[in-house]
Amino acid sequence: MVRGEQSAPASHAIVRASPAVARKQADWIVGIEPWKSLGYRTAGLGQYLARLARTGDVWIARTAARAPAGIIVATDGFLLGGFIALLAVRPGSSGQGLGQALVAHVEGRVFARRRWLFVSCDAENGAAMRFYRRQGFARVGRLPDLVREGRVEILLRKARNASS
Repeated sequence: MVRGEQSAPASHAIVRASPAVARKQADWIVGIEPWKSLGYRTAGLGQYLARLARTGDVWIARTAARAPAGIIVATDGFLLGGFIALLAVRPGSSGQGLGQALVAHVEGRVFARRRWLFVSCDAENGAAMRFYRRQGFARVGRLPDLVREGRVEILLRKARNASS
């Protein structure tokens, strides 16, 4: 079901998600921002997460109770680097360092092979922009209408040698 456990903050472990576990996370992700206002639906997001889990690109943070509390999807080969396609933490689990641990996990994997790590963030999501800046990401571009017409994504990049 999952493999590759690695330690994370407190009583959390970061594990590779199986397609079934990844698909199930869509149930709660579609109810939180920015996915809610962007109109994401459970079925479509679940299929996407399951597809990427089959290639080993989906990781979850599990609590001591073994319930997934956060998820990150990171793909390889984007502009000479890796790309964080999705990062979400359950509302009841936010503020515990899960997002930071998930990003750090992906950085370790990406920076072993690549020079850059990218992420795009909805321009209206100020909390996410602040989070990524604290992790050492810098704005490199603006992508209007990428995810939804009328919305802007901000492309952020972190270099292998950048400090958090």
